[in-house]
Amino acid sequence: MKNNEIDIEYLADSSVNAALDAQIRQLLTTCFTKPEDVVFKDRRYFIEPYPHRWVIRDTQASLVAHIGVHEKTVEADARHFRIGGIAEVCVHPDYRRRGFVKKMLACVHDWLVRNEFDFAVLFGDPRIYNSSGYVQVNNLIHDDVTATGESCTSQSPVMVRPLTETPWPGGQVYLPGPKF
Repeated sequence: MKNNEIDIEYLADSSVNAALDAQIRQLLTTCFTKPEDVVFKDRRYFIEPYPHRWVIRDTQASLVAHIGVHEKTVEADARHFRIGGIAEVCVHPDYRRRGFVKKMLACVHDWLVRNEFDFAVLFGDPRIYNSSGYVQVNNLIHDDVTATGESCTSQSPVMVRPLTETPWPGGQVYLPGPKF
């Protein structure tokens, strides 16, 4: 990072070697500190792996910011829509409040548009993501598991950013699989 410029680097998950995996897990472990976040000590994703990630490094090449992206589809009104599922958005505490998330999301959104996704979707705090064009919707249903291990579906509020002229569907929207 030089003169307030930042380099945002795309990483295909398939290119992550053991050393980079350790760096990613270290950043995630530093940023996510709830008891359930202990999973990051052993893996670089919370629920399921994703094929794409963007990172920012400091001048010593240490990772300081991260965004992962799933390739998913949602179903509504007998139609399928491609979504980029945004996951594990984080910035090292020493580098926060510099606009890194907003700048990284702009890169992610450009990539999603070029690759013909309809929406960017994330489970997150509206106070953080509204300024990047996300709005909260409450009509997403996803697969889940009860406390006793039985399959079920759950409804969760989600943040959505349209990437085309297509509006988010108004009826029930189904995300096959778990939320991310």
